Amino acid sequence: MMSIELHCPRCSKLIRAPDEAGGRHGRCPYCKESVYVPLPAEEGDEIGLAPIDEAEEERIQRLRRESAEYIATVGHEAEPPPESDGSGRSGAASVRPPPAPGETVDLGAEVKAFLTAMRDSKLEEADRAVANLEKAGSRARDYVEGLMLDEMPPQVENVPPALIKGFLKTLVSRLS
Repeated sequence: MMSIELHCPRCSKLIRAPDEAGGRHGRCPYCKESVYVPLPAEEGDEIGLAPIDEAEEERIQRLRRESAEYIATVGHEAEPPPESDGSGRSGAASVRPPPAPGETVDLGAEVKAFLTAMRDSKLEEADRAVANLEKAGSRARDYVEGLMLDEMPPQVENVPPALIKGFLKTLVSRLS
């Protein structure tokens, strides 16, 4: 004889009920909450997987390719990042002067500076990065939107990817 295993919806404790209790209500032995005991699963009773939507899979692959191509062409148009300032930290996280008139904005470095400033709660530095990105116009917004589509957002030390996505959403709204 087998038993039906379920978790109480109130206290989350594991409950083992006899097969005969299946399809009826009972009380949790721990918290006394009324619990529905499901019918026992039959041998070989499997829930099949939903069919793969080929059109959706192709659309996702196309977006990934477009995102990678866009980042490859737009993200590396500017000069290399500044040298280290001797403090052991790269220049990308330090305060940088705004680009001179006619100088190309390094979108990747400015986005990384924004993310790092947000991580460190240095709002003036974040504002400076946004101001520099605004000089690139719609190119900057397109670049950040491309990063948001990418499943692997830019890496910033000690910042989880979900928070980076949130920072990127904030940046897009500020570039509108």
